[in-house]
Amino acid sequence: MILSNYATLRIKGRSRMNASMEIAAQWHDSEGIWFARKVRALAQHYQTFEQLPVERRGGYRNAQTLLKDELVKKRILDYLQNLPTGKVTPKKLQAAVNTEILPDIGITPKKPVSTRTARCWLIKLGWRYTEVRKGVYMDGHERADVVQYRQTIFLPLMAKFEARMVHFDGPELRRVKPILQPGEREIIPNFHDESSFHANEEVRNLWLRKGEQPLRKKG
Repeated sequence: MILSNYATLRIKGRSRMNASMEIAAQWHDSEGIWFARKVRALAQHYQTFEQLPVERRGGYRNAQTLLKDELVKKRILDYLQNLPTGKVTPKKLQAAVNTEILPDIGITPKKPVSTRTARCWLIKLGWRYTEVRKGVYMDGHERADVVQYRQTIFLPLMAKFEARMVHFDGPELRRVKPILQPGEREIIPNFHDESSFHANEEVRNLWLRKGEQPLRKKG
């Protein structure tokens, strides 16, 4: 995947240094120069031998990663998906895995999960360290849980409230009083016409799911 992204940037005319630095920024938030150098070396090896180098790290331990446990993976995904957009970080995942997820499942690893491991898990699960651009806002209106709440709870409740409100009918905006049932009182709405935005002035990078577009220009 790294080589594919690197090759795409090179095809678009980016220099080797520029392309490798951008890949490093996407995959690692604190190892930019070292990781960029590794990306260039990996690309050079693949170009020369037409295959990836033999992986000599991890071995048995790598094969026994906790993320291969389907229950662990599901619990981690549930935790991440319930966090607000832009609030996912390796440190939060590390803390949740060590203090909540693994203890609840009854798993006691020999060593606590490290921040580095949590970062690798985020990448494997589809999150990327992404630069936040100016002039964008966090849009969660079409998230599955938001749509379900809107359709099953918010809109039916608002319909009940509107039945007890005055409405205005026709081109002349004729005032029509509500028909109240015994014991009901008229509801007088007090609307607050103001948009709510996430303030990201101090945030330059966020962990976001691959393929999602949570940051969009206001249209």
